[in-house]
Amino acid sequence: MALACIGAGGLLAMHYPVVPVVAAVAFALAVAVFLRWPDLWLLAVPTLLPLVGFAPWTGWITFEELDLLVLAAAAGGYARAALPGAPLPARGQRVHLLSPGPLLLLLAFALSTLVAMERGFEDAGGFAFGWYQGYHEPMNSLRLAKSFFLAALVVPLWWGAVARRGEQAATWLATGLSLGLAAASLTTVWERLAFTGLFDFSSDYRTTGMFWEMHVGGAALDGFLTLCVPFAVREVFFARSTRRWAAAVACLALAGYACLTTFSRGVYLAVPIAVAVTLACCMLSARRQAASSARSAHSPPATTAGAPLPAAPVATSGGSGLLPGALLVASFTAAIWWVFPSSGYRGLLALLGALGLALPLARPMRGYKAVDWVMAVIGGAVLGAGAAAIASLVDKGAYFAYALSAAFCVCMLFLEHHSAAFGQRRGSAGLAAQLAFSGYLALLVSAVLVANHWGGPGALNAMLLVVLAFLLLVLWAGAAPKPPWPASYRWQATALAAMLMVGGTLGVMAGGAYMSERFSTSETDLDGRIDHWRRGWWMLSTPADQALGKGLGRFPASYFFAGVSEEHPGDYRLKSEPGNTYLTIGGGKQRYMGWGEMLRISQRIAPPTVPAKVSFMARAAQPVYLHLEVCQKHLLYNADCLLGSTTLDVKPDSKGQWQQVNVPLQGKELSASAWYAPRLTVFSIATGTAEGVVDIDRITLTDGQGRSLLDNGDFSQGLQRWFFSSDRNHMPWHIKSLLMNVLFDQGLVGLALFGLLGITALWRVVLGSAKDHALAPAIAGGLIGFVVVGLFDSLVDVPRLAFLFYLVLMLGLSVRPGKAPPLRR
Repeated sequence: MALACIGAGGLLAMHYPVVPVVAAVAFALAVAVFLRWPDLWLLAVPTLLPLVGFAPWTGWITFEELDLLVLAAAAGGYARAALPGAPLPARGQRVHLLSPGPLLLLLAFALSTLVAMERGFEDAGGFAFGWYQGYHEPMNSLRLAKSFFLAALVVPLWWGAVARRGEQAATWLATGLSLGLAAASLTTVWERLAFTGLFDFSSDYRTTGMFWEMHVGGAALDGFLTLCVPFAVREVFFARSTRRWAAAVACLALAGYACLTTFSRGVYLAVPIAVAVTLACCMLSARRQAASSARSAHSPPATTAGAPLPAAPVATSGGSGLLPGALLVASFTAAIWWVFPSSGYRGLLALLGALGLALPLARPMRGYKAVDWVMAVIGGAVLGAGAAAIASLVDKGAYFAYALSAAFCVCMLFLEHHSAAFGQRRGSAGLAAQLAFSGYLALLVSAVLVANHWGGPGALNAMLLVVLAFLLLVLWAGAAPKPPWPASYRWQATALAAMLMVGGTLGVMAGGAYMSERFSTSETDLDGRIDHWRRGWWMLSTPADQALGKGLGRFPASYFFAGVSEEHPGDYRLKSEPGNTYLTIGGGKQRYMGWGEMLRISQRIAPPTVPAKVSFMARAAQPVYLHLEVCQKHLLYNADCLLGSTTLDVKPDSKGQWQQVNVPLQGKELSASAWYAPRLTVFSIATGTAEGVVDIDRITLTDGQGRSLLDNGDFSQGLQRWFFSSDRNHMPWHIKSLLMNVLFDQGLVGLALFGLLGITALWRVVLGSAKDHALAPAIAGGLIGFVVVGLFDSLVDVPRLAFLFYLVLMLGLSVRPGKAPPLRR
């Protein structure tokens, strides 16, 4: 197996489009690293998965960098297992091996995948190998089939990691998925900084990260976020150290921002469901294990290869803390829903700070005597008057007063907790405890002043009502017989992070014009999706199609020939004639061939200086309008551009003749971007003539300094460095449903097997034999969230995402807590 992986990976590396020697050396080094540390893939593969997608630079679609990474990990892992002296399970022991039922289901689904791949080849006119084929050609079936088998390739490596490391294997994998989530989220932060601004939630710009597969729309980023968020939630719930917990919270904060900027209604629905499922499973498993530990308190703990859920501060307080946490988040949601229309983001942040400081303030207030209440209220009146004076005398003083009040309250809480000089005294709670509540009263006054400064009397009245409610909440928390919420700072910070996420979501929905518009069209969009699914079913025209599917990856081609003619997108092909290779671009049949409807053939380039000029050879049988551009662009949305256009004039005596075309690009110098958020630059060519067909060859782009900025302009290296995108016209490329996609590709048989696999995995990690495994809650939450997103998007037509989904699914089918088998050499 190691030799097979080395051979396949080496072949791919030697044909890598950009500097293949470097790719081959990198692959060899990766194999060596994984040979030395065979379990490192648990961290490396999930972390790098959302980053290693360079198709816009390479032109590769069928094969990609993840294939090289997985093959290197498999080669190193299997080679290590084959070496003399490698640790192996003792004879007669099993390490997470599949039970007969799940094994038979996986084998049947593998056979269904192979049949669907073969049917895809047949539907495309027969198999023909090519490094740069597109979505209409036979290699697209191989592109989609490989994900399942790559996932199956690494599952035995997981079993080996469990045999060697026990509980640590689950920790490494959860950490890798959390790091991958953080990496994907950071790419969205860069994208927003570069092209819209970090807090611009009104522009028509949906983030894609490094998921190039969204060049024709889809939900690759949505599915990845939803699948990985539960693993970060699991880390927050069971983190054994403050450092690990803080890292997981930071990861979730980044992921929350990424989720918001997808502007995906599916993500907004799926992520809360996935988190709720994960937390519920964590709570139930923690209770079961606590009960089991109580029953066997005098028995020595067993080492488990299945990595049972570890005890942790958040987990042990979760039973009493989940309900108050949910009530606090619900209360905060109601509060910001009330004040946001008049106070905006400033009012939202003011309330977040007020409720956040209320959580730790409850503990010192519980020690208040009568004198403490009197002194605290007097101090609050003085500080509140000072805040009002600052607000009236200083420009934007309300914000300054709020910041001072919050800082004062935090300092007093710190002194009360850490300084004996300010701590509890005989007959009173202490000066610091009194001043902490005084500062909090000033903070509430400042919150009202912030609302008044931003929104006027209407905002003031709305904020005043909420502030009074917060004051009553704090007073009740200080006087209640029992603490209303856990005193753990980790619990309180987790609750505050949840409030921040909810506040951001409501702010985007209520304050962002783009998201409001998307929600207003939900009913119309649903009707369109149902009609789209119905057309997809009609395309399965024969009993064999319905039973076994049309073939993997055949929806785009089927839609092109059988869908609504007015929605057919453009297309492209690499063609050859004696002694020459050239590109053919065809226009679509859309009713309106606007900016977003044109299918673009693009290349990433260095930023040009003006004046810039494009030269190429072209031929056509009829006049064709050609659009050319150099834009600052990541994947789908343009920023600053240099534009050019021409209509290829075809005279009767010049049909089929190559013509030299020179097009100057008009526009100002492209704007500079920040060093920390650089904008990418892309050259694109497209035809804006419906059904217009044009051949392109020997294309060059020359800038004002005389530099030639395009590579492979004569297409002698195939489509190396060239990439295509459909910026707005996405429905022809996806059936827009996970279940419908499996049905279309693999038929009713494949859909039934797919459903049985998912149900079996969920049963095992929620109610079955694997329900107390360390990864079970995250697997359950991730799979359910993924399916919820998949209600309205295909998802498994993205190989990187499908690989991760199938890997998590196979883990759900195989993990089981149990005694660790001894190792032998």
